[in-house]
Amino acid sequence: MTRTTILALATVLLPNVAFSATSFVAHATEPQEGISQKQGAALAPRPAIEPLRGVVESVNQGSDTINIRSSLGLIEQLRVQDGLIFNAVRYGDKVEVSIQTIAGVKTIVSLNKE
Repeated sequence: MTRTTILALATVLLPNVAFSATSFVAHATEPQEGISQKQGAALAPRPAIEPLRGVVESVNQGSDTINIRSSLGLIEQLRVQDGLIFNAVRYGDKVEVSIQTIAGVKTIVSLNKE
């Protein structure tokens, strides 16, 4: 078949699509990059997870926070995502936590006692 015949058939079969003879032939064999790019754009990147090691300085179940003193002597006040963490830690425990920023607040997503 010639290009014009293919173009005529495509125009009849796909009336809502605009074709030109050169673009139809050139793009017919190329992968559809636009589709995969659009699908990838809909996925939001996951927030970064930061590890932190330190000692539990205080536990405040009323405000859902735990303060952890890092090895540098800095105290981080962190929100707790899962309230069951309060049952696992006490003042003075050495811990390693994974922190993720959720809604602009540093939040403990996992905790391991050392």
